[in-house]
Amino acid sequence: MTTDKIDQPFNREIQYAAKRRAVIRSAAGAFRRRGYHNTSMVLIAKSLGLSKAALYYYVKSKEEILYECHIIMYDAMDGAVHSVRGKGDNGLEKLKLLYGSFAKLMTRDGLALLADVDSLKGEYQTTVLARRGKIERAVNRIVEHGMKDGSIKKADPRITVFFFMGALNWLNVWYEPGGRISGEKITQAFVEQMSTGISS
Repeated sequence: MTTDKIDQPFNREIQYAAKRRAVIRSAAGAFRRRGYHNTSMVLIAKSLGLSKAALYYYVKSKEEILYECHIIMYDAMDGAVHSVRGKGDNGLEKLKLLYGSFAKLMTRDGLALLADVDSLKGEYQTTVLARRGKIERAVNRIVEHGMKDGSIKKADPRITVFFFMGALNWLNVWYEPGGRISGEKITQAFVEQMSTGISS
C-alpha cells in the first residue's frame, strides 16, 4: 500500500513526459509536412486526438514545440559528436562517421527541424543558436584536424562546415519518410558526396 502511494506520483511524471514527447514528435512531423507557419495548434491537437485544452496541458505554445524540436535534435547531435571521439584513422574518416550519423538523425523519424530559427524569440532563440554554434564548432574542429593531417583539402574550415551542414538543413525540407528513396540510401549518398567534395 505504502509503496504504491510512493510510486504513483513518479509514474504520473513519467507518463506526462512520455505524452509530452509524443506531442512534440507529432507536431514536428506536421511542421515538416505543412510548414511551421501553416500548422496550427488546433491541427496538432486533432492529429493527436486531443482537445485544444488538453494539448495546452502538455505545451504552452506552438513556439515551445518548435523550441523543443530543436533541443531534442541538438541533444541527439551532441550524442553523435561524442560517439565518434577516438574513432576514424584521420579527420576525413571521423567526419564521414559524424556526417553519416547526422544524416541518419535527419531521416530517422521525422523529428528533425533545424530551420525556422527566426520564428523563435528571446531565450528560446538564444539557446537554440548557442546549441547550433556548439555543434558547428565541434564539426569545425574535426575539419581542421583533417586539413592538418592531409585527409581533407585545404580551404576555409567554416565555409566547408557551412556547406555540408546546409545540405542537411535542406534535406529537412525535401525528405519524405517512406518515400521512394530510403533514409539509408540518402545517408550513404550524402556521405559519399561530402567525402568526394572535400577529400584531398
